[in-house]
Amino acid sequence: MPFELNRIDGKPTLSSRRPERFSVKADEAMIEMPVAANHEIELYFPAPDGKIDPIWLNLATDLMTHLTEIDNEVQRISAEQWKSNGLHLPSTDYEGELAYVKLIGPDEVVLRYWVIGYNSEWDEVFFCVLEKWVRKA
Repeated sequence: MPFELNRIDGKPTLSSRRPERFSVKADEAMIEMPVAANHEIELYFPAPDGKIDPIWLNLATDLMTHLTEIDNEVQRISAEQWKSNGLHLPSTDYEGELAYVKLIGPDEVVLRYWVIGYNSEWDEVFFCVLEKWVRKA
């Protein structure tokens, strides 16, 4: 079924976001986390001077708590684009899979999606506004 909802969940990864679990290179921290049975993503955020600031861990926790809803919104937008393309392309041209997440500000994240059945990738930007993650239009 195209544009499957509730396909990933960041909540099970909450316990893995301890500073010692991250690798730090070139002022950036990274961790790989499973979000579904056969789906892992990478999470990146700044780590100036190799130090992990708890602010980033808190933002990562909030983001991963809402990851299902965020991904569902991306799938909803992708389904709308697929329906309106007028070219009758297969849904695999639009149904992206989350590759990684990059925290770039205290309330801003970039999610990188790619399409496996088609040579395409794109970014989705979300902002945290009043404790809700909102897609940048």
